[in-house]
Amino acid sequence: MAVILNVKERDRILSSLDAVQANFLQLHLKRSKKTVFANHMARDKGLVFPEDVPSEEIEMLLDEWILEDYIDNGFVNPETPCECGRPLRYQYIVKHKGTGTVRRFGITHFEEHTGIPPNLIKVIVSGFNFIDYELDELLYKIDTGWQLQDELSYIPEEYSFPKDMQLHVDANVPLLNRQVKRLKLAYLAALEEEQLLRRQMEVEVKSKQNNRVNEEQDPWQETFFENQELPAIDIGHKNFVIAEYRDVIMKYVDQGISSARVMCELLIKEHGASRERYSTSKPKIYPSVCMHLETLVKQGNIGLIRTKNTEDRYYGKASTPIEV
Repeated sequence: MAVILNVKERDRILSSLDAVQANFLQLHLKRSKKTVFANHMARDKGLVFPEDVPSEEIEMLLDEWILEDYIDNGFVNPETPCECGRPLRYQYIVKHKGTGTVRRFGITHFEEHTGIPPNLIKVIVSGFNFIDYELDELLYKIDTGWQLQDELSYIPEEYSFPKDMQLHVDANVPLLNRQVKRLKLAYLAALEEEQLLRRQMEVEVKSKQNNRVNEEQDPWQETFFENQELPAIDIGHKNFVIAEYRDVIMKYVDQGISSARVMCELLIKEHGASRERYSTSKPKIYPSVCMHLETLVKQGNIGLIRTKNTEDRYYGKASTPIEV
């Protein structure tokens, strides 16, 4: 059940935090609300991304409003008023990418000042409320002395956490329930992978003993990665020739874009790539884009940062630290 604190409880716990914890929670709240806003604005245009795609990458695909900043003064402050003149504690600052127009207001005036449709405003505000509930969850856990070991006693001390969780650990802030769930699933998946690898090793040893495997060649690599020039791949009713976009994809990586899904959407928007989509809204060019990115990984030009099950894959420069 969600933890919901009243204003007095929330402020009491906030005032007890050290500077590192307070700064982390402020940045967490701001980043999360920017991501919620960008995700829903993109979804309204038919673009669907996993929740952990950075808001900065999604915003590259948007031509209208983006959330520039979110301010929590800690008190109702006349220095941060709504455009109607009412002083605010919580101020939202949005910017129209096309015109450069900046608007500042409280959460109740989104529709009035932006012209965003009421149904979209409703889901955005709902997303903001969810982020506020997550803040309450973290504050409650800090206040009650929550420890990860109480829920996951089998996680070793030297365990390398994914980046988003490591930020919590470094700031001495508890993990969210959804992050704990991810850890549990990752642990189970690691056990299954270990068992699978053991079975594969047993099969390989037996195969080598029977001289049925060529020890110097990996047929998967020969088939998919031996040739640098990837062939044209039929995507729906239109050929997607990866060679046409090779330099563009590398440019996206150089610009810091990590999500393969975002790269696909940019290729569609900026370079006329096929708009064909699966029923999940994922672009049909996604597999071929990932194949080319994997070729770059094999060549040592970039690195696979992390995966999100089958929803997305994230890449970066070869020097980028690898995450789980």
